[in-house]
Amino acid sequence: MNWTFLKHEFLLTYRSKKNIPFVVFLCIALLSYCFLFVPNKVTQETFNVDEVKSKLTELKAEQDYRLAKGNTGIILFSGSPVFFLNAESYGLFSAMLAAYEDGNATRWLHLRANYLERETSVYTADQELFKDSPFPGKDRLHLYNQTMLRYDTYLAKEHPITFGMIEEKTGLQALQKFFQQYGMYFVLFCAIYFSSDLLSRDRQNKTVLQGLPMSWYRQLNLKTLSSFFYTHAVVGIVLGLGVLLIALQYGFGYFDLKIPTILIKDEYPREYYDVMTIASFLGKVAMIIPVLVYLFIRLNVIFSLIFKNEWLVLVISSLLLFSEKLYLTRTSRELLGVDISFFPQTYFDFGNVITGEKNFLLNTTTMDFSTGILVLLVTVVVIEVLLFVLSRIFNKRRFYSIG
Repeated sequence: MNWTFLKHEFLLTYRSKKNIPFVVFLCIALLSYCFLFVPNKVTQETFNVDEVKSKLTELKAEQDYRLAKGNTGIILFSGSPVFFLNAESYGLFSAMLAAYEDGNATRWLHLRANYLERETSVYTADQELFKDSPFPGKDRLHLYNQTMLRYDTYLAKEHPITFGMIEEKTGLQALQKFFQQYGMYFVLFCAIYFSSDLLSRDRQNKTVLQGLPMSWYRQLNLKTLSSFFYTHAVVGIVLGLGVLLIALQYGFGYFDLKIPTILIKDEYPREYYDVMTIASFLGKVAMIIPVLVYLFIRLNVIFSLIFKNEWLVLVISSLLLFSEKLYLTRTSRELLGVDISFFPQTYFDFGNVITGEKNFLLNTTTMDFSTGILVLLVTVVVIEVLLFVLSRIFNKRRFYSIG
């Protein structure tokens, strides 16, 4: 009976007229992401060939002018050896351009890393970088440190260097960046959307389902499991296909490729950087996703018992999912006088918790993987107790007879 009911619920979710268009939308969004967003994504480290060629043309024209005028020495007013510095820049960017056009990623990275080692101002003095941030200087230096650490790990030559790896566009790197940006919200919204009508859809078949020889609480549990499995199936297929499509363009990547993390300790007022492998990062993400998906599906069951309307459930759960965005700022440490690390919504964006990025952004030390797991598990227990009580108050007869 349990298996038959679970299979029945899974197929209902699979054939839902509400879910099918959403899955189609996910497929279109996936193709757009893989073939439009990722290839055209521009970062501080994107090598613009046209811009470099233009810079070289300008440098050559200036050097020719200085040679013709004999201005090849040190400028007395500033004490700057402009001609020498221009010649050095011309040689460096010419070599970088040649390496890029030849497809020699290793040589290009050596040149770029050496250049950034000397010219930190490329990051720290760029006024357009993080211009809307409340702490632009701090964020620029942070990005610079992360970039240099990442390049150091690549130059250790544990793996062949490719331009896809340098731009973080290989399949596994794209997946890792996805979960550090908005991937967790994507997964959780899918769970919310697919489970928003778990109970309300049954109210169209009251007579059949009221007589089902199964306890109401067991039905709620099996419905939860059906949505849990369906969500993981859809998300798993979408993400797996996305990694494959990106891998066909830029390579699959390496599970043991190292990515920067940040450690902030109470006794030190500054940042300390470390590395972790992509496998470790994705492993921790894989551990937390089932907990969060289960949590939101159970919340939807609770809201469905109370409100009996799938769209109202969808709106309320979505507001809860993005609730942190309504109050969180770069100076947020507490909510209602309590440290934010004790609130479950702090860990919905779990990718940044794993790498320590969220601690850096909020300048705190209280959030980490183990604390997040504990808080979310406690939240699940509280929700389970609440659902058990509500299932007795809003029992099967009452749920199907009202409205």
